Amino acid sequence: MVSEFIPGLKLSEMFFHEVVKEILETEYPRLKYTAALIGRGSEALGFDDIFSSDHHWGLRLYLFIDSESYDMHYDSLNRLFRTKLPYEFKGHSINWSLPDPNDAGNQFPQFVNEGEVNHRIEIFTVERYLKKQLNLEKTNLTDIDWLLLPEQKLLELISGKIFFDTFGKLSKIRDKLTYFPENVWKYKILSEWEYIGEEIAFAGRTGEIGDELGSKIESSRLIRYIMRLAYLLNKKYMPYEKWFGTAFSKLKIAEKLEPLLLAIFIEEDWQQRDKLLCEAYMLLVEEQNKLEITTKIIVEPMPFFSRNMTIIDVQKVIDELKKTIKPPLDSIPPIGSVDQLLEVGGGLSSKFAEKARNFYEK
Repeated sequence: MVSEFIPGLKLSEMFFHEVVKEILETEYPRLKYTAALIGRGSEALGFDDIFSSDHHWGLRLYLFIDSESYDMHYDSLNRLFRTKLPYEFKGHSINWSLPDPNDAGNQFPQFVNEGEVNHRIEIFTVERYLKKQLNLEKTNLTDIDWLLLPEQKLLELISGKIFFDTFGKLSKIRDKLTYFPENVWKYKILSEWEYIGEEIAFAGRTGEIGDELGSKIESSRLIRYIMRLAYLLNKKYMPYEKWFGTAFSKLKIAEKLEPLLLAIFIEEDWQQRDKLLCEAYMLLVEEQNKLEITTKIIVEPMPFFSRNMTIIDVQKVIDELKKTIKPPLDSIPPIGSVDQLLEVGGGLSSKFAEKARNFYEK
């Protein structure tokens, strides 16, 4: 019987050290391998709680071995775990249901007391895992290659924990893909400012004509750009929507930025929202200045032409960043990575749509 919630990462680590490792040492004493829990799942990201345990959560881990061992021992290792693993550990079933095709392939811990165990010790080579996870067949990546990698998938690769390692290859790959190379990083920062610059006046313009819903929607879009830029400035991969706010709250800059963004959401006056948005932009510029990416940039709230709307001079930020971008990214439009471009979605302006079309047609 389960007496208290144990985070999935810790539970799987205990399961490995107290059960799986002993089986491997007995049956395959010479096998070099890496045992880890990475990839999909809130437990690998460290965000799981008691509610996470209702689906796709439980005793599982990955076993990474070299290609020769994979070809020789994959079937026998699977058979070994099916027959040698106990039925439960710490009150949790080690046996899992089959993937449910009517429920997005989800599997659930399923208690049994006889027969073989349908375990979730997934056996991979590092190469096979990279192909499945990121569609990568090489790790010597160009700047363009980096732009095509989804941040959520990169985050899944470097998150979680390695429990035991006599193989070493996964650790090297994780180190290599820990974060974007400097040129790609600066290009993504530039691109995010471009997206902000494209829409910076829209929250005020919609408010000015009495479109309160439109103004709030546009404010929320700008808030998302601000948060994406915060991830970049803090050199953290951006997770997908479910954990976007949770992970953001753990960024260093969030201590100052999050209260400001929450105030924008509840503010009913569009002109005040404009001013709060500008405060957020200036916080980002201040954070960027600390990184010394460019010469120091000073921006202040200013009217949008002669209108009663407040913006900052985003072009000043963009112009300084453009000076830092090296080939080959200096010759392509600042449309950003696949995450940045696709997330803009239906709001992609004709200017950016044309740039994107021209770039990808090449």
